[in-house]
Amino acid sequence: MFVPGADATLGETLGTVLNGWEYTLPLEFLRKGQAYMGSSTRLRRVMNDLMAGKPVSVTVLGGSISTGAVASRKQASTDPNDLWSLVRIYMQKNLDESITFSNNARSATRSYITSLCLEKFLDDTSDLVFVEFIANDGSEMDVSYVDNQKARFFERFLRNIMRKPKAPAVVMMQFMVNEMAFPPEGQDGKPKRGYMATPEDTYYNLAQYYDIPTLSFRYATYQLGETGVIPGFDWATLMGPDRLHPADKGHKVAADLVVYLLQQTLIGLQLHPAGAAEAASATAPLPPPMYDGNEVGTSTPICAMGKNMTEFIVSDAGWRQMQNTDNPMYPTDGYETTSPGQPLSFQVDTTSPDGRPVTVFFLYTRAQSGIGTAQITCGNGCKCGPEYLDGSLTYNQVVTFIDSITPTAAPACQINVALASNSTAGSKLRISGIAVTSDPGSLNTARIGEEKYMAWLLGENWAA
Repeated sequence: MFVPGADATLGETLGTVLNGWEYTLPLEFLRKGQAYMGSSTRLRRVMNDLMAGKPVSVTVLGGSISTGAVASRKQASTDPNDLWSLVRIYMQKNLDESITFSNNARSATRSYITSLCLEKFLDDTSDLVFVEFIANDGSEMDVSYVDNQKARFFERFLRNIMRKPKAPAVVMMQFMVNEMAFPPEGQDGKPKRGYMATPEDTYYNLAQYYDIPTLSFRYATYQLGETGVIPGFDWATLMGPDRLHPADKGHKVAADLVVYLLQQTLIGLQLHPAGAAEAASATAPLPPPMYDGNEVGTSTPICAMGKNMTEFIVSDAGWRQMQNTDNPMYPTDGYETTSPGQPLSFQVDTTSPDGRPVTVFFLYTRAQSGIGTAQITCGNGCKCGPEYLDGSLTYNQVVTFIDSITPTAAPACQINVALASNSTAGSKLRISGIAVTSDPGSLNTARIGEEKYMAWLLGENWAA
């Protein structure tokens, strides 16, 4: 741990911190990758606490890049070389060895899923939260600029983090989207994606609005990767074979961006120490949502996958607990039936303190054959539908989808999910999760990235 002396010079105070990292990325590109710094008020507060010897907790939320893919020694016990392991080692070695550092990233995660189930990923003790979701949020583009649905979900995600009890600092770490680092002729039968075809710039509006420091791998490396003007910084060197996940050097370059931000923040504190007004603003209430009416929900959210669904199930006659092992590495737990008309009945509170409608999300299986249609009805004081969730697919995979309904308000709303009678004989129906929120807006039918989602992602398997 370092503690500045009252009359210490900048070098005496921060010498170990500034000398404890060897940069790979040239300085001009380090600066270029500092996409938005703003006032960094919350981050300055956290770094100031570190200087004062106060305990600090750091959490990482993101997708497969943040888990370490495809670094050769990702999260290894000895000499790891993935982005967040490198950052963790730097911080604990040069700032304070007692820093708590939790990497809660999950492969294929999109921000709206993490937001729906935020309590599973982020507790109330975090002081600093790094978020990395561009690679997954940008897998399909929402081309709307003024009323971008992904950005609306992402805004609520940020607000849910920033309103945690400790008013944590948030840093956005933005990576490339799929196909952007492809060669000009494309790759794997897919064309190259253009520089602008990413939600990153739309999310920057949120960074500016909420004064969130933001780092951009794209800003820092795009011209280097495209031109190869500096040997060793072309896409083939920076990126893995799929050109989406960084290779070892790409992880080191990304870590360079983070360390540079931390060091510059510490230098700024030495030159311009935080005063009382800044300290107060670091915990000030959030401004109104940037997108009109996009305030987070006031009801207590529910996020129950796998075995944790049982708490909300009041009737399961004709259903059995099962584990879908189509992907044996990442089994998905849930309930299954082959009996048409037999409901799996959930009881949840669909009221909210401000009267806002509550949305109920279901995770269910779809396949090219063998999976029927779900029929959803409501009762016990609430109304919905009937709604139908199609279990069929045009392609030969077994995958998890998410869809939503908006029942009327009732404190003990009963939602019944049954295999529709018009399903093909012998069909199954699989339900693997339920989430309830009064966040505004619903979600159109969407595939959940990879099959390794929800129950596995949240550690809610039957055997867990």
